[in-house]
Amino acid sequence: MHLLYELALICAGILLAVATLTKYDGKMQIVSKIAGALQPFAAVIGGICLILGIWYLLRPFCFFRDAVSILAGLTLLGGALENRPSLHDFFNRASAVLNPYRVIIGIIALILGVLGLFNISFIC
Repeated sequence: MHLLYELALICAGILLAVATLTKYDGKMQIVSKIAGALQPFAAVIGGICLILGIWYLLRPFCFFRDAVSILAGLTLLGGALENRPSLHDFFNRASAVLNPYRVIIGIIALILGVLGLFNISFIC
């Protein structure tokens, strides 16, 4: 489950920071291709980040990583759950508040996901 958490953080980071990452991508446009392939699964990735962020929030000394995961999940779930009006409104409002910080949350989530994938845990 830990590997799923790290991969979800990496995917969320790519989806959230694609506008900034494509500037440094070069001619290959690898990041934009990856983001295009991940875009249909943005709600699933956001849900995984949100649920596992809340689940792992109870670990001691891991608040920063889990808070970033929750913020990334809330940002990605902005247009999801249209058949549930109350949840749809909540996620739209949360996403609207977090959208100005979308790139910052994405870059931090990407860095934390890569560090966690290599088991480098100076934050947690």
